[in-house]
Amino acid sequence: MVRPGAPDEVLAGTPRYRSRISSWLGGELLAATVPLVGGRATGKVEEGSSTESISFTVSRFASEAQGEDERDWRPGSDVRHPLARYGQQLDVTVIVESVVTGDVWETRIGRYLITDWDDDDAGTVTVKAKSLLQIPKDDNLDSPISPTGTFMSEARRLAPAGIGVTFAPGLVDRPCPSTMAWSGSPLKALEEIAAAWPAMLRTDPWGQFVFRAPLPSLPVPVLTFQDGEGGTLVGAPRADSRADAYNAVVAIASNSASADIQGKAEVTSGPMSIKGEYRRVVKKWSSPLIETKAQADAAAATMLANSLRPAQSVPVRIAADPRPELDDAVAIERTGDAPLWGWVTAYDLPLTASDGDGRIDVGVSA
Repeated sequence: MVRPGAPDEVLAGTPRYRSRISSWLGGELLAATVPLVGGRATGKVEEGSSTESISFTVSRFASEAQGEDERDWRPGSDVRHPLARYGQQLDVTVIVESVVTGDVWETRIGRYLITDWDDDDAGTVTVKAKSLLQIPKDDNLDSPISPTGTFMSEARRLAPAGIGVTFAPGLVDRPCPSTMAWSGSPLKALEEIAAAWPAMLRTDPWGQFVFRAPLPSLPVPVLTFQDGEGGTLVGAPRADSRADAYNAVVAIASNSASADIQGKAEVTSGPMSIKGEYRRVVKKWSSPLIETKAQADAAAATMLANSLRPAQSVPVRIAADPRPELDDAVAIERTGDAPLWGWVTAYDLPLTASDGDGRIDVGVSA
């Protein structure tokens, strides 16, 4: 799942580092290059799906490209301005260039919906945007609707028009019970499908919705971060939290035709065991999509694993690196410490060279 990008030996030096942000409204290109002053892209795994966003600043008056006339980057009342919030979407790509060889690597980060802009009246405009999951989150079904097909066909039906949906090869499709109904936001319905499958709902670098298979019990690193000569690891302080760190999950079938079906997953050994001083921290979840005990057990086991993964959170400071994305398995190797393997549960990526280091949070089971 790791994004393509420049190798460690380039990132560990002093490469030329910048981002290209283009603005689109429907199929129309409004601006090929938004002239950034600075900004960051962030992402975080949350229950059900993920939250990914960008925030950046531009000079109010600047040219889109060298040699072009300056334009006003404050949207004002112009509903078709590149930075207005009337459906404008931003494509974000990080560009790294080696100062030694001149080789260039482009890493596409994502597609985002503009949600806010703010003119500080001091010469700069700040823009905020969120992943395209914000579109079904903002929507609300006019009335309850009953499923007419399978998990896959319903996911495609619930997705906003123009946004594709893909599925991991290991996910086995199955029918949705016709006795249930979707209500509320389409995003909640998509998250419910993911939880019941079980799967993980994410967006890809093009803004499409992706249902990924649950992560394996042990990470196999696709990236290694290390300190010392040629390394890109800056620091890895430790932190720990009990918040949302369940050690027992109960998944219940709420469909009347499947009454009394439930699955359970528990931690029975180690410091978070339900039998120890950690005590029981229980999460209950129910869905009409659960129809068998095997489905309930699978949903409970995946929810428990998702809770345990960030039980020990390691905030890792790294050189600016656009390659790691949510759910990537990574290894942290620091002189004097035992190697740590885990999954990326959050990232904080600079968009320009002046924005400083990057950061990833690596979650491991306790």
